[in-house]
Amino acid sequence: LVKKRWTKWFLVVGPAPEDRLYSDAIKRSAKRFNIDIVAEKTWEHTFDARRTAQADVAVFSQVEDDYDVLVVADEQGLFGEYLDYRTWLPRPVAGTQGLTATGWHRTHEQWGAVQIQNRFKDQAGRWMEEQDYAAYLAVRAVGEAATRVGSNELPAIKDYLFSEKLALQGYKGNPLSFRAWDGQLRQPVLLAAPRSLVAVAPIEGFLHPKTELDTLGYDQPESHCQWTKK
Repeated sequence: LVKKRWTKWFLVVGPAPEDRLYSDAIKRSAKRFNIDIVAEKTWEHTFDARRTAQADVAVFSQVEDDYDVLVVADEQGLFGEYLDYRTWLPRPVAGTQGLTATGWHRTHEQWGAVQIQNRFKDQAGRWMEEQDYAAYLAVRAVGEAATRVGSNELPAIKDYLFSEKLALQGYKGNPLSFRAWDGQLRQPVLLAAPRSLVAVAPIEGFLHPKTELDTLGYDQPESHCQWTKK
């Protein structure tokens, strides 16, 4: 969104606790990239949105200030799907619905991803989801570490996993690795619409002294995590 210079956001937050957590992450990103959240509303309707979305979304989405994009926090999928094409102003939707940030998506085919997509579909009879990809990476990371160190001992495997030697291939162009300060996996993030891949982050132009993957999420100076390998 910053790359497109969509710097004025209208934030719509659902009633669930996880929606609030998602909105907190959105606000942190907005502050980091100097984004102006011009309006924020909480979705509190309890009716069946399928029957009333056409009229009520238009009324709900009227705000005083103009905005470039509507950002929705609806982790449970209760109403977010009904915002597209129904807002008072014709604006794109992003967040948990619309343009979403995800670890994996069925439309991703670059860097050999089409091969694992097809193999998974042949085996499971369905498309690979984000959770499937995470499980695959976990197993592959342990296998990669065990092969490289030539041992099945846990301490040796863990030391390699969190060292700078690890360069895990994950069908995303850049080698993946684990952050030493919080144990989080460094990986590109897919930005996708329901049926198309729009972009892969980190986006060109966002620089970092060590790795551009650390422009995503909490960087080491920003993190208060005290995680240690045990």
